[in-house]
Amino acid sequence: MNPAVPVTMIEPVITPSAWPSALAWRNRLPKPAQPGHDHAMSRLSDSFLNELRSVLGETGLRCDGVAVTLDPGMDAGNLGAGVVALPASRDHMQAVVRLCAEHAVAMVPQGGRTGLAGGAVSQTGQLIVATARLNQPLEIDAAGGTALVGAGVPLSALQEAAAEHGLSPGIDLAARDSATIGGLIATNAGGIEAFRFGTMRHRVLGLEAVMADGDVVDDLKRVVKANEGYGISQLLCGAEGTLGIITRAALKLVPKDPDPATALVACSTAGDALALFHRLHQAPGSTLLAAEIMWPDFARGVARNLKLDAVVDFAPDHHVYLLVDLAAADNAQERLEEALADALEAGEAADAVFAKSGEDRRRMWLVREESFEADKTMPHGFWYDISVPHACLQDYTDALFQRMAAIDPALVLFMFGHLGDGNLHLTVTKGEPMEELHDRVNAALFDGLVEAGGSFSAEHGIGLEKRSYLRHYGSGGKLSAMESVKSALDPQGLMNPGKVL
Repeated sequence: MNPAVPVTMIEPVITPSAWPSALAWRNRLPKPAQPGHDHAMSRLSDSFLNELRSVLGETGLRCDGVAVTLDPGMDAGNLGAGVVALPASRDHMQAVVRLCAEHAVAMVPQGGRTGLAGGAVSQTGQLIVATARLNQPLEIDAAGGTALVGAGVPLSALQEAAAEHGLSPGIDLAARDSATIGGLIATNAGGIEAFRFGTMRHRVLGLEAVMADGDVVDDLKRVVKANEGYGISQLLCGAEGTLGIITRAALKLVPKDPDPATALVACSTAGDALALFHRLHQAPGSTLLAAEIMWPDFARGVARNLKLDAVVDFAPDHHVYLLVDLAAADNAQERLEEALADALEAGEAADAVFAKSGEDRRRMWLVREESFEADKTMPHGFWYDISVPHACLQDYTDALFQRMAAIDPALVLFMFGHLGDGNLHLTVTKGEPMEELHDRVNAALFDGLVEAGGSFSAEHGIGLEKRSYLRHYGSGGKLSAMESVKSALDPQGLMNPGKVL
């Protein structure tokens, strides 16, 4: 086993982040109240806070000026509780959870606060339990291809540590510098590489977590095969902190890819882009690392705001863009050029530009990853995160534009996503408040999606914002089972109350 790689981690203050907050320009519908927890709840008692302070020390508890000294992340409501506990070890976490159970205080676990579904929103009377100081260990076992990681370690820190051994976590996303391992697991994050390596639950070998009663689940396996009864670690993946708080994780790593060749391709339809994806994904002698699709209103809107119009201006009007990274053992650039030449001849691509330098590649990826730039120009939109099976992607997206135009011709769709797994992110907007259209837009968006085998919640979790979708579109039997699990593992309802269910 290699020695632990030290990571310095402090609770972030308000500064421009690697993934800017959407709230400055985004006007979502009001979040639903958290059931069973009145917004006018009393503040935490001095005696409870003193007990917390005795466990965590002065630096482990923040009660004053939280809203003006910490970064709320993607939702201003994340810091609503105004009190933040910062346990620095599993024992700290266990003591905090036991105190909360004793005093019937609800807990809201938080990592990098990059979630988009309201899963970290808190309110007066609750305790924010931040994992920022759980930034150890960060151990890489190069021989076994595994990592042992504290829940508060940012994804980028794990990527850098693994890269020193020629390895990678097998997951990547735009919020890599802020999103923490614990948060990624709790939301079962997906991202750019999910079509290759699966979502976060597929990277997890085992977990350590503190459950609602303060008991510790120690299931830090570092092997793939461990059939030892119920998969509690997997149960915690995607549970959004409603069943327990993750403190450490054992993760499976993959070989690090060589530097890729990159191209931005214009395709006349989403169906053509999908055909090109399959061509590149199946090409012998190379590996497709990323395939990010962008519809023209999104790509051109982001590029315009970033003053990168030259990056996208090559494409004919109404064509979709496909941003691809392709790696190969030898001459990836030549292999990508040959594959795209074949795609042009087959009609799968209309035009393409290649990144000739690292700066070219950075500019292309900025158009994809600075996604909220599009929303700045037309705020007040409704945001969605869906998965569409490849078999119906073309028909679904074509029909979606028609449905939105039928609701209101002024509606604009900013749509992009991870083409390899059919995950689409989109904002429906007309640049002004339109709450009266919310139900009609939802119906148009979700009509037939679940029946076709798709999902109304692809990779950002349920949180607060998608609970009504879960009730309406989810399986009744599954909901009943989820409620039974929640009741059994958190009978007081103290773990992130009001989220998911």
